[in-house]
Amino acid sequence: MKKIQSRIVCAAGSLMLVFGVAGNTLAQNSHAQHGSAPAAGAQQHAGGGHDMMKTMDEMHQKMSSMPMTGDHDHDFAMMMRSHHQAGIDMARAELEKGKDAKLKQMAKKIVSDQTKEIKKLDDWLAKHQASGK
Repeated sequence: MKKIQSRIVCAAGSLMLVFGVAGNTLAQNSHAQHGSAPAAGAQQHAGGGHDMMKTMDEMHQKMSSMPMTGDHDHDFAMMMRSHHQAGIDMARAELEKGKDAKLKQMAKKIVSDQTKEIKKLDDWLAKHQASGK
């Protein structure tokens, strides 16, 4: 069961990454056409307990504005680092404000696991400069 949950979480994260970046790019283009700054969307979610949406908006903004080097490995590591950090931020919000014991337990595991993943990505990035290929 844990293996299935892990695969579901991984697949969902991948879809969020792909569609989130693409969706944010479209949203930015839409905002630009109407003369609004993309950050305006993030401000809409800042109040009223919408920590999760604020975190997602910030992640999308960071990832969509991240310059791509053309080195797939380097770009993947950079994007996944931001993605994992957003997961940690959302998990911390769950730990702070959530009530369900199972979800809070899952959030603790996410913080632990994603912190380790970020460390691995940071270590890899420290040893590999983008090749531009």
